[in-house]
Amino acid sequence: MGGWEIYCAICGGTFSSEVDMDPEGTDKDYYRYEVLRDCNLEWLDKVCVLGINNEAHENDKYVTIAYPQHYKGFYVSRVDDPNLPWRDDDDIPMTAYHDFSETGLPCVFPFHAICYHDILQRCLRQESPERIKKAVLFDVFEDLNGDPYVRLQLNYGEPEPLAEQVWHHPQGQESLVVNPVEIPQLESELDVITKSLSKKAAPSRHSRSEDIFNTLPFELRHEIFKLLPAGSILALKAASLAMHSTALPHDLWKCKLMSEVPWLWEVHDIDAFQSQEVEDNTSKLLLDIQKKSQYTSENDDYIFGLANRRRIWGVCEQIRSRYLEKLKGIPNAES
Repeated sequence: MGGWEIYCAICGGTFSSEVDMDPEGTDKDYYRYEVLRDCNLEWLDKVCVLGINNEAHENDKYVTIAYPQHYKGFYVSRVDDPNLPWRDDDDIPMTAYHDFSETGLPCVFPFHAICYHDILQRCLRQESPERIKKAVLFDVFEDLNGDPYVRLQLNYGEPEPLAEQVWHHPQGQESLVVNPVEIPQLESELDVITKSLSKKAAPSRHSRSEDIFNTLPFELRHEIFKLLPAGSILALKAASLAMHSTALPHDLWKCKLMSEVPWLWEVHDIDAFQSQEVEDNTSKLLLDIQKKSQYTSENDDYIFGLANRRRIWGVCEQIRSRYLEKLKGIPNAES
């Protein structure tokens, strides 16, 4: 019996872009080549680790690039980080999750660079752009570290990546290895919105006298906005010039997006209220995105990368809740 593979602490996925695919798409134990043939899987090879150096400053543990070796071993590259131990060596051998062999090597938590820098950091900074306290994050990972010591004890969502001895490649679970940040299908949909941003606003086809919302005071218009989901707010503004001209209550839009689609950060950066055309296009995207971002085992009617991002964001939310509790000094009852 050989050793066990280790997996990303954040997404639960493999650290190798060399996945097994079936060109015919008939073998249930292999990914479908037709699904992954145009996907760049190199993001799986780019690994970071979170480690602790007891001699470092309290809040300055290290996150650095690493090269995974066999089983639980890592070699960490030399970087300009004052908190990295053993600075006289070019490569620092480390062990992931647990030092079963009792070698005395530093123990680290491994994850994909994308999972940490692009998703977890964004999730942790939802309310505040403050620098992440790595020592606190390390403590959170330690609380979640347990048997079989190949990933954290978290709910990794659907499809669930299995914490088994070797990585499995079952047909229908290709989304687990699709890039969750660079998503061509999403970029194409956002392109429609981006192009409409530069257009001159077309005149409304309805006169103000025909708009039933003209008779409503602004206070009631605001109450209507508060009751609607983000996509419906945009659809209403696109359909009614009176509602289009009505500014949303302070921070309402930001709160709606953070509540409904916190993982769809591309839309957060768009000024969707420039024109009714932009509102209409953004509305269609948001109203359709719930289906397209949701994995289902029954069919492929979803965007694979977006479904993976949404799944990983759910894992990051679990980490975030524990991180915030530790920052407040409140022990986590579930840990």
